[in-house]
Amino acid sequence: MGKLYTLDEKLLVGTPEIRIGDKVYPVDDRQKTVKKLMKMTNDKDSVEKNMDDVLRLALGEKAAKEIDEKDLPFPAYQKLFELVMSAMTGEEPEEVAARFQAEKSSVSEQ
Repeated sequence: MGKLYTLDEKLLVGTPEIRIGDKVYPVDDRQKTVKKLMKMTNDKDSVEKNMDDVLRLALGEKAAKEIDEKDLPFPAYQKLFELVMSAMTGEEPEEVAARFQAEKSSVSEQ
């Protein structure tokens, strides 16, 4: 008899969430959404241009508008973007931040 592999139930239920101040926002981490995210962030030159679109995709229009109205300092906004990417892909925030910084430095070197 061959091996049986099982997809862990905890991966199939629940939604990651991000807290900003006292507000908690659920993050859409469904495969179709993440595929759209990957397509949007595939072009290194357009990552910063697509940050708003990624937040709308991940958090929904209403939440993205609320966050935009907060007019966060850019370092906080960048960290939020990294946390959203992490929540959607299951990566550690440090991995996402390192990749984002590497992409930024490779773009500025060109």
